[in-house]
Amino acid sequence: MRRATFTAFAFLLACGPMKQVDPPVEKEKTLTTYRIISGVSMGGIGSAALGLTNPQRFDGVAPLGGPMDAAFFTRMTDQFLLGGFCTKAELEAIMATGPTKLNDPAVIRACSKRPATITWEHSQDFNHWHVSPSGGWFDRDTYLEMVADLLLANGNMFTDNPNSPFAPAGVDPEKVRAPAADFCTNPAKVTGLKNAEYNPDGTYTAITFCDGEPALYYCLNDRTPVDFCSDPANIANPIPYSAEQAFATAFCATKGGAVKASDSSNEGKLYKLDHGGAVDPCRQPTNPVRVMLAYDYNNNGRRDYGEPLVNNGHERFDDVGADGCADALEDGSGGCGTTPNPSAVDPNHDNFDPATNVLGTELNFKFDTGEPFRDFGLDGVANTHDTGEGNGTFDMTTGWKRLFANDARTNFSKLDAKAQKRLNIFSDGGIRDIFNLGLMAKMMFSAVRAVTDNTGSYRNYTEIPGMLDRRTMVFNPWNALWKTSLVPRNILMNYGLDNPTDDDRLQGEGDHVGTAGQAVYRFSAFFNWAAATWPSLERPTTKLGGSTLDTRQRVEWFQSSKLNAKWEYGIALPPGYDDAENANARYPVVYMLHGYGMDPQGFLGTSAITELYATDTDVKFRPMIFVFPNGRCCFVNSATGEKDCRGTDDTGADYRNKAGWVRECNSGTFWVNRAGFTPTDGTLYGDAFFELMDHVDQKYRTLAPQELEAR
Repeated sequence: MRRATFTAFAFLLACGPMKQVDPPVEKEKTLTTYRIISGVSMGGIGSAALGLTNPQRFDGVAPLGGPMDAAFFTRMTDQFLLGGFCTKAELEAIMATGPTKLNDPAVIRACSKRPATITWEHSQDFNHWHVSPSGGWFDRDTYLEMVADLLLANGNMFTDNPNSPFAPAGVDPEKVRAPAADFCTNPAKVTGLKNAEYNPDGTYTAITFCDGEPALYYCLNDRTPVDFCSDPANIANPIPYSAEQAFATAFCATKGGAVKASDSSNEGKLYKLDHGGAVDPCRQPTNPVRVMLAYDYNNNGRRDYGEPLVNNGHERFDDVGADGCADALEDGSGGCGTTPNPSAVDPNHDNFDPATNVLGTELNFKFDTGEPFRDFGLDGVANTHDTGEGNGTFDMTTGWKRLFANDARTNFSKLDAKAQKRLNIFSDGGIRDIFNLGLMAKMMFSAVRAVTDNTGSYRNYTEIPGMLDRRTMVFNPWNALWKTSLVPRNILMNYGLDNPTDDDRLQGEGDHVGTAGQAVYRFSAFFNWAAATWPSLERPTTKLGGSTLDTRQRVEWFQSSKLNAKWEYGIALPPGYDDAENANARYPVVYMLHGYGMDPQGFLGTSAITELYATDTDVKFRPMIFVFPNGRCCFVNSATGEKDCRGTDDTGADYRNKAGWVRECNSGTFWVNRAGFTPTDGTLYGDAFFELMDHVDQKYRTLAPQELEAR
C-alpha cells in the first residue's frame, strides 16, 4: 500500500495533478441530399429559382446560360428593352409640326437616346432589339413570344390589372388570350392611364398594338438596305405585307435587284445579325403584342415609331445606395455633404461592382432601404390613388414582385451561413449572350463571392485549375483533379472572345449557346463539377458492356396530382445500373431543366457525354442518374377542360395535331407556378417539379438524404 502511494506521489511531482479529460467534440455534420439541380437558358432561370427557394432539397445549384437576376433585368427592361424614347416635350414638339412626323425614323432618331452600358451589356432600345442566331433565331417575334410566356408565368411587369395577372391595365384578358384577326387594326383603348414620364395628366389614350420582325431586303450589287421610308407615303400610311416585295424590287431596280435575307446562307445570317431586330415604321406590323400598351399621341389607332410604351412597373427611386447619398454629395465617412462635387468617385465606397464590391448598394439596379423614392404609386403621378401611393413602402407590380421572389442573388444572400456553406454553385454564360445572361450570372455569383473564398471566376475553361492538358494544350476536365481541393466548389465561367470575327459571331462564339466546342465544354465542366460533389461516396462498379444507352435513356410519364394530368419527363440511367452486382447500389440524381422551346427528348442526349468516361477504368467518372423534366406548358382541351402535360397521347398521337387541344403558353413554363390569364387560371408547374422528385425516388434507386461529417 505504501509502495502504491509513493508511486502516485512521484507521478504527481513529475507530471502535475491529473486533469479532467473533456469528452470528444462532435464534428459538425452537413446535410447531404445527393441531388443537384441544373438547367440551360430558361432551365437555368428555373434551376436557380427552384434550387435557391428550396435549398434543403439540393447539394448544388447550377444555372447554365445564366440565372435571372431580377435587379439587372429591371435595368435592362426600363432603360433598354422598353426605353430609348424622346421626352414627352420633344414628342409634342415634333407632333406640332405634323402628326405623321411621329412615324418618321429620321426625325425620331434626332432625339432618341440610350444610357451608357456596362461591360458586356448590349446597347439597344425598344425600336432596336439585339438579335442572335445562337440556339435558333432570336428576333423580335421570338422576344414577343418569350415575354408573353414569362408574364404568363409571373404576371405582367409593366402594369397592374386587377382582372388579370397577364393582360395590361384596363384590357379584357380575353382580348389578349387569343388575339382576333383585327387585333392590329382594332386596338383596345384605355383612357386616363397616367404615367409620370409620358402621360402625367392622362391626356393620351393607351392602346394595344402590333409589332414583330420584318423581312429584311437589300440590293444585290452593293447590299444597300431597302429603305421603305424613302417614300413619304409609307411614313404616313405603312404599306401592307403584300406590297413589300414589289416595293423592294422597284427600290433595287438599278442595283441588281432585291434580295430577301435568309438564314440559309452565312451571308444572309450575317446581314440579319447586323440589321435585324429593328422596327420598320413604314411597313404594317402583324404580330399582336399582348402584354404591353403604347400611348397614341396622334390618335391614329396604331403605335408610331416615336410613341412610347406604358411602363408603370415600380415606383421611381434613386439608386444612390443605402446611405441615401449620390457620389457627388458623399462625404467619405458614410454620410452626405451639402456641397456637390461632380468629379467625386464613390467617396463612401458603396458603389456596387460584381467583382470588387459585391455588397455595394449604389448603382446595383434595385431599390435598397434608405434610398429616396417617390411614394406616388406605380404611375409615378401624385394624387391618382393608384397602387401603392402614399403607403410608405416601395411598390412594384405583381409581376415584378414574383420575379424578385425567385431572384437568385437575393435568395442566396438570404440563406443562413450554414446553408450558404453547404450549397455549391456552378454558373456560366456567354459574354455576348443575347439576353445578357452571362452578365446576370456574374451578378448572381457576386452573392457567392460575398460569403466564401472557395470560388473561382474564369474567362477560359483551361483557367480552371488542373484542366489544361499539357500534352494537347486544350481543356480536359476528365481527370482526378476535379475530386481534389484544387478546384473551387463554386465556379463562374464567362466564356467568349473579347474581339470575335464575323465568322465567330455566326458560329455563336460567346453567345447564348456558344460554338459547338463551347457547348461541349460547358456540359463537360458541369458534369465533372457535379460528379465531384460527393468525394467520400462509394462508387458502384461500371464496366464496358451491359445494357445499352438506348435502353437506359427514355421518356416516361407519371400522374401528377399538382397538374391533375399525366406529365412526362426524360431519364438517363448510368452504365452499370442494371448490372446484377449493383442490384443494391444507389445513385445521386442530377435534374436538368431544358431551354425555351425544347422538350425532354431533345435534351436527353446531353447525358451521353458521360457514358464513355463512366466506364473508363482510368477516369472512373461517377455514375449518376439524370432526370429531364418537361418544361413545356400542358395541353388543354378547350371543350372539356381535360389536361395532358405530354407531347403525345396514349396512342402516340401528337397533341399539336389534335383538334380542340391548345397549350397553356407558347413554348415554356419558366418552371414556376403559372400566374395565368385570370386570377383563377394558375397552374402549379413549380410545385409539380418537387412531386416529380418524389416520384423518381420511389421508382429508382436514389440515395436518401443524410447528415455527414464529410461528403
